[in-house]
Amino acid sequence: QPPSIEHVEVGNIPTLEELTRYRLDDTRRPIMGMSKDTIENVVNAAIAHICIENENDSPNTNETDEVNRGGETHALKRLNHFIGNGHAVVADRSLADVSGDNSSKFSSHLALGTISPRLIYKTAHDAGDGCKWLISHLEMRDFFLYNSFASGSKLFCRDGMPVAKKKNKIEWYNPGKNQDKVKQWTQWVEGQTGLPLVDAGQTEMMKTGYCSNRARQNMASVLTKDLLIDWRAGAEWFQFCLDDHCVSANWGNWAYFSGVGSDPKSRHFRTVSQAMRYDPDGQYVTKWLPKLQKLCDGEKDALFRPWDLLDNWPTPIIDPKTQYTWQDLQRFQELSQTTATMNTH
Repeated sequence: QPPSIEHVEVGNIPTLEELTRYRLDDTRRPIMGMSKDTIENVVNAAIAHICIENENDSPNTNETDEVNRGGETHALKRLNHFIGNGHAVVADRSLADVSGDNSSKFSSHLALGTISPRLIYKTAHDAGDGCKWLISHLEMRDFFLYNSFASGSKLFCRDGMPVAKKKNKIEWYNPGKNQDKVKQWTQWVEGQTGLPLVDAGQTEMMKTGYCSNRARQNMASVLTKDLLIDWRAGAEWFQFCLDDHCVSANWGNWAYFSGVGSDPKSRHFRTVSQAMRYDPDGQYVTKWLPKLQKLCDGEKDALFRPWDLLDNWPTPIIDPKTQYTWQDLQRFQELSQTTATMNTH
């Protein structure tokens, strides 16, 4: 309860649950077309996350536990831990699973203003060449900020921002009007695409408010390149779920990846090949999809293509052959042919 102020009726500060309750109770206007259960799961996970953080908040908390805590004190501890203790130099930030110290985890603090980007810049600069990548990421953040200032409300236009002329207009599907796309949109949001890396990313994001850049890019690729669903729907869903949401960075990155941003280069990630490269042991997908781990029963290949090797795995919502690089697809086809030949003898 906030302190009373003379002549001002302060009232009660609404909880996250109270802020969303009126929308959850209004069945005529579902949030982004999602079921009440889906939205409640996200809200309840956020509330539980805050409660756990508050319960464990103590002066004796070790430095690795500072990752998801808010406020300037914890931000400065994280800065010292990650850069000062040398973790930034050895971080493998390209992985699907960047838990612990494989990522700076500064994004929430930057989004909420609990740490200055100039302080991060100076600390990284003083730490030497091994931290130059952090400076590069801060510069990209600045680019998206200034790009959003230049674009104004056009940042949210379907066909992209006005700073770059697009060669080819993309035909996007509205996930609320096409019946097939309504189903695909729901499956993508709820982590039911049948593609382990994408589903693990959605599950982590809904439960924790965070997932790695690798996971975010693969999620965005499936929605915009394979399903051709309006990229703005994906950006809005991320905005609803992410702890580290920043309007400029989120919407700018979605436009950038979807091919309507300032760099209209086509980016299409092959999620199966991505998983094999950036989650080679299946650590990430088994962490967030325990059902997959149970069904695989130690069969490593099933972690990447369960639709081929497991009886109880759903058929992916897109042709899984489109989710391999050409080299990986050739290798699996040759392996299948060899296996079939051996079985006939």
